[in-house]
Amino acid sequence: MKTTLLFVLAFVIGLSASAQKMSNKLSTNVNVNAKLEKVRPVDKPTNDKAYQQSYAPVSKSGKTEGVTESLIGGTVYDTQTNGSVGNRCYVYPDGSIAGVWTMGLVAPSYPERGTGYNYFDGASWGPEPTARIENARCGWPSYRPLGDGEIVVSHNASTGLLLTKRPTRGTGAWTTTLLPGPAGGSDITWPRMLTNGNTVHILVPSASVQEGLLYALLYYRSLDGGVTWEAPRTLPGLDAATLGAGTTKSFNGFGADGYNWAEPKGQTIAFAVADAMGGVWVMKSMDNGDTWEKTTVQTVPIFDLAPTPIMWSNDGGVSIALDSESKAHIVFGRMRSSDDDFGTEGNSYYPLTDGLIYWTEGMPAFDTTALADWDGLIANGNLIGGMVDYDNSGEIEFPEVGSGEFPFGLYGNSLSGFGQITIDELDNIFVTFSSCREDLINAGASPNAQVYRHLYTTSKMAGQTTWADQRDLTDDIEHSFDECVTASLAPKTLDGKLHMIYHVDPEPGTAIGSDSDTPSDTYVNYLTAITYVNVKPVDIAKYVDISPNPATDYANVVVSLTKNDNVEINVYDAMGKLVIANNIGSQLTGYHTYKVNTSNLTSGMYLFTIKVGDSQTSKKVLVK
Repeated sequence: MKTTLLFVLAFVIGLSASAQKMSNKLSTNVNVNAKLEKVRPVDKPTNDKAYQQSYAPVSKSGKTEGVTESLIGGTVYDTQTNGSVGNRCYVYPDGSIAGVWTMGLVAPSYPERGTGYNYFDGASWGPEPTARIENARCGWPSYRPLGDGEIVVSHNASTGLLLTKRPTRGTGAWTTTLLPGPAGGSDITWPRMLTNGNTVHILVPSASVQEGLLYALLYYRSLDGGVTWEAPRTLPGLDAATLGAGTTKSFNGFGADGYNWAEPKGQTIAFAVADAMGGVWVMKSMDNGDTWEKTTVQTVPIFDLAPTPIMWSNDGGVSIALDSESKAHIVFGRMRSSDDDFGTEGNSYYPLTDGLIYWTEGMPAFDTTALADWDGLIANGNLIGGMVDYDNSGEIEFPEVGSGEFPFGLYGNSLSGFGQITIDELDNIFVTFSSCREDLINAGASPNAQVYRHLYTTSKMAGQTTWADQRDLTDDIEHSFDECVTASLAPKTLDGKLHMIYHVDPEPGTAIGSDSDTPSDTYVNYLTAITYVNVKPVDIAKYVDISPNPATDYANVVVSLTKNDNVEINVYDAMGKLVIANNIGSQLTGYHTYKVNTSNLTSGMYLFTIKVGDSQTSKKVLVK
């Protein structure tokens, strides 16, 4: 985050990336085997740098086809997860929507940190919040409906979990109560919550050795809406003996935020859990949590001695959904991991690893060999997201950085990660994720030049075997200078649309994290996208030509219209500012030449955006 930036913008702002494909060939200027230590996180309050105000978002509504956005809040405390993004956006059948996030506005210690909350009543969002909903400092909210009201669980990182609820959603006073952590380890952190009727389910890692693990995954359940609670327990199959894990082995406990709940189907509930050194599992209960069955999704060799070899695994970010037959579908980020010293309570990961992985029941479990096979994963319908080769050069390109540095923000996840999945009532599957864009570069980022991550979606319709081409939901010139990450996708679609909240940051990476950026403003956007598949805007690039290029006093824009349509020509500078606007209006079929006066423009690169009807293309023009 920053106040002054030097941007390099590669002007590829088309509405569809269908002409480009994923690539696993990375440019030779990066060391694909560079690694970082991923130490188990603590709820770190600060990086001791002074706050600097950043620019406000250019607009509150996007221009990508089928996408609308609203700014609903903000935060300076910018770390929202250590792995998976939890359930923080919920859409109700009447069209009302709730969104929550960890909000801290007073750097560097954030004494007022807590849950930022906003509510859409069917007509408009409330004002951007400036105060938490809880009565004490906390973080990591997980939101769910409860009867006619709503409930949020968060951690205070000292004595347990905070349960904050109110009887009527969207209005009224909140009440906060403490759910104590276990004796000898009350400082439990990173909770995830599910409600099913009046039953409340919570997952949270232990803060002391339990069931032979340094960090066991504890399960809490309340049958009366959170008034009373069963004793926390480790579910069968997730103990050290069953997993082959242990306090002195390469897999010694579950990572922070490496688990997520599915939306329930009747009495069937399920969650997925992922750990880079342990594997991926699905836990499912057909009786609302009385009994459980475990399914292994991915296996990792567990070692008694360090160092371990490099293993293809997951990045600790996982999401799960159930279809109409209660069949589980999950996505997770692809990662390479190793461990040089089991005693550090962490492991090494290799940030230059890409790929979003899909699995469903009936598919075989992955091992490290299967996850290494990029082409095989694509052929089997398992690799569904990755970085796009936007310039069709045959490789993914990164800016030059120094030895030991990385040309992107560091979150501990895959280059294509933070996956979310939802399934509609017709069993159509929709996935969102954030992926680095090789063509959008912040040359003035800290600590070095970094590419931005944008928010993508892909989908697979019921009965189909292939996934749609991934689409950048934030492929808008207004987001060309934005990191678009940590989306929380609502577990249900409504009116044929996806609904989500996500975070918009002027700089890649985080201040409260590996990048240690200067604390600044991060914005929380609500985004909705139409769920159509294989309905793509026409690529009109072949019908547009601009000359001369370079231009001096003028540039001729030649447009060939295949039918009568409206034409609009806009010119943007390298900072994304609109400098020339020409709404030409309705034009007849045929060739048209429009002379754009560039004599008053300063020398530099400009983006000419030509819109014809509902389609558009953008071309770079150098002005001398």
